Amino acid sequence: MVHKKYLCRAPKILLIGAGPSTSGLIAELSLNFDAIVAADGGFDSAQQAKLEVALVVGDMDSQLELPANQAAAHITDQETTDFQKCLSVCDAHIFLGVGFLGGRLDHQLAAFSALLNEPRPVILMDEAQLVFVVPQKFSIDLEAETPVGFYPMVPVEASLRGVRWPLSNAVMSPMGQIATSNIALGGALEITVDRPGLLAILPRRDLDAVLTALGRGFGKAHD
Repeated sequence: MVHKKYLCRAPKILLIGAGPSTSGLIAELSLNFDAIVAADGGFDSAQQAKLEVALVVGDMDSQLELPANQAAAHITDQETTDFQKCLSVCDAHIFLGVGFLGGRLDHQLAAFSALLNEPRPVILMDEAQLVFVVPQKFSIDLEAETPVGFYPMVPVEASLRGVRWPLSNAVMSPMGQIATSNIALGGALEITVDRPGLLAILPRRDLDAVLTALGRGFGKAHD
């Protein structure tokens, strides 16, 4: 088996993009992560939050000049986004990305595509919400009345339990049945899908619960 040499490895990595975010949110999140990696222009956001960045990754089209002592991976490939480039050179048990939601719609859609092609657990977050791909068997404890949404990026067969409007072996697709605007009943919310491809959307306040649940659902990161 060939082992890939990653430029940054840590149990939990915070990825910072150049999209809409705030210094307060970035600084708050950084307290619970082991390493910070900036996607090109996300380095400016990290600097504004006064954070030490382990690695800057991208084609550097947003960077005029980096500090001389700043570790960086200049990847000129134009077939992948800076977000994908970060994932390709970093390894973690779990990733959290901030600055990848909102802003330009094409950038956000590209980030969702990257989630579909990534076997490791990755959460995208903004000031209000969390987005991630549900593993094939997933369970999370949520407070009653928590708003939850599920959107199939590809056709999947899914079952949802612990929500006001449950599903049993339902065929979901972008052009068919979706499950946005659902409500948790409280306690365990359980999801099974026949393949990766179902996006979950939860409130920001449930980050700790999602980190714990994804750690169980995906297991440890690749060697």
